Amino acid sequence: MRHVTVNFVRFDAAGRGEAGLRRATCLVENAAHLRRRGLARDATLEIVLLGDVDALAPATLEALAAAPCRVHRAQPVYDRLIARFPRLLGRAGGPYATFGFGFLRWLVIAELFAGEPVLCYDGDIIHNVPLGDLGRACAGLTTTATSTCFAAISDPAWFAAWEAALTALDADADGFMRGRGAPLAAAGCDIRRSPEEMLAKLLIEDGTLRQDPLPADFPYWIVPQPHFLPRLYAFVRTRGAPAAVPAPMRYARTTQGVDTLNGRPVAFWHLQKPFLNQLSCLLAFRELRPDLHPGRVPPLSFYGRPADAARVRPLDPYHDEGGFPVPDAALAPLAARMIAGEERNWRTGIAPIDNPFAAAAVYAYYFRRHDLGLLFDAATWPVPGMWA
Repeated sequence: MRHVTVNFVRFDAAGRGEAGLRRATCLVENAAHLRRRGLARDATLEIVLLGDVDALAPATLEALAAAPCRVHRAQPVYDRLIARFPRLLGRAGGPYATFGFGFLRWLVIAELFAGEPVLCYDGDIIHNVPLGDLGRACAGLTTTATSTCFAAISDPAWFAAWEAALTALDADADGFMRGRGAPLAAAGCDIRRSPEEMLAKLLIEDGTLRQDPLPADFPYWIVPQPHFLPRLYAFVRTRGAPAAVPAPMRYARTTQGVDTLNGRPVAFWHLQKPFLNQLSCLLAFRELRPDLHPGRVPPLSFYGRPADAARVRPLDPYHDEGGFPVPDAALAPLAARMIAGEERNWRTGIAPIDNPFAAAAVYAYYFRRHDLGLLFDAATWPVPGMWA
């Protein structure tokens, strides 16, 4: 079983490629975490890098390439794919935009690790259990985490089906979507807001992409979007899969450093932007500005904009079933202040370890100094009654 994460470094004339990677991912932090916790003694995390890899600091490349990680520079593979899908990439913002990259990364994996079973991870994931154990638990499965942040793919037909869909989209996007967009529209979703995730949803729900339910005795929680907790599904509902962690939930970190919910380990933590923002804001309130602490801490930023229902709903087909804890309107001034502070920190080049909005600071605070119980707490979580 291969463990793979594909990421890109945006070409930037101003030389901001390093900062861009550190802002978009927690690759450096996860590599250190794997080493510190000994989570890859019988496995390797294959880190595939595309784009302006030479813009990365030597220390960053060394941190990513050190065991148990291995760096693959796959630009020739990516360049061939870029040439194959010009219209698709033109509509998705280009090959070094999140959406265009999201479409093609699966074909990079298919070529680099042809015929091998793989576990595929977004770059903003912190592992919680040994890679080898997770691989053995996923043996024979082909499924996503109801989000493409994670996929276990044992059946190479999954990649072939994805490639066929991209080929059809590139040839005639309107024709491909004709008759397919009704479910998204009915759910109030807009495929343009997250095209890769929405395409995966459509292909899973029409049977094009295999989506196995996790076995009843699967030993880990797969949590695609932690800010949705206790909800366990994101873009699709997998038949036979648990819909939620039973609440009130109990969080604990064992003496071995394993985070658990109701006694069951979480496979990994997806530090997706809204969840990372929750952690960042709580860190800032506790350590820098306790006078601003609102008590309960929802995500105050939704990808750099206020986290209001008008922005959240088009990205969540199941918004009305509960999930994203939209902040109360009274928090709008605080949200604006925190968003401005985050942008200022990145613009002025504060070192990641000193920037509460950077994965480096969040990792140090919640995975070295404290634990996630600071947020997974009855008084701090934005929705009452969720935590014991």
